[in-house]
Amino acid sequence: MSREELSDIVIEALEVFLNHILYVRDLYPAQIFKKRRFYNAPVYVSIFPPLNSYIHNILRTARELQQRGELQCVVLQFYHDEIPLNECYSFDIKLFQADEQIICEATAANDKFLIEFEEQLRSSLYKLAERVKPLNALPKGAKFKVALNTTQEAFIHLSHNSNYQNFPWLCDGLKPERNKQEIALLPLTRLNSIGLRLNLEIF
Repeated sequence: MSREELSDIVIEALEVFLNHILYVRDLYPAQIFKKRRFYNAPVYVSIFPPLNSYIHNILRTARELQQRGELQCVVLQFYHDEIPLNECYSFDIKLFQADEQIICEATAANDKFLIEFEEQLRSSLYKLAERVKPLNALPKGAKFKVALNTTQEAFIHLSHNSNYQNFPWLCDGLKPERNKQEIALLPLTRLNSIGLRLNLEIF
């Protein structure tokens, strides 16, 4: 499996999880989501053009950063009245970059048809839905943002890239105040076959 193919799979997986989180947390009316099949797994995907455009632009940037080895983490944060809520979803893909060649070779040899990946994806989506059920409903008027954790050099490059003038990136100003004693990390799952490690972080 080539680097480009593996990169496409990672970005597609991120798209599925972003849509799935927004669906299970009821941030938008359920009517804007339609059931689709992705790698033989049933998922709900947005059909709302403004939301789709936002996610598309985020993933387009994430793919470029990831291919250059500059994407460290993708974070979905809910907030209300500009104040972050105590709910954050972190998609850690550092492992994918660190062991990229090994993972490419292992995927090609051990999971050529992505059967193991499909199983892990279905399991991850199920676990995610089950683990967010006990959470309190989001407050009315809640919003979300997606942050891409990268290097300062990559941020400067994006700021001067004409391809991103219609979707500019800013340094994140919504930084939740964390107390070490208040942080609880709940590992959600890890997609070993493509090197995408997912963590659900609630603090």
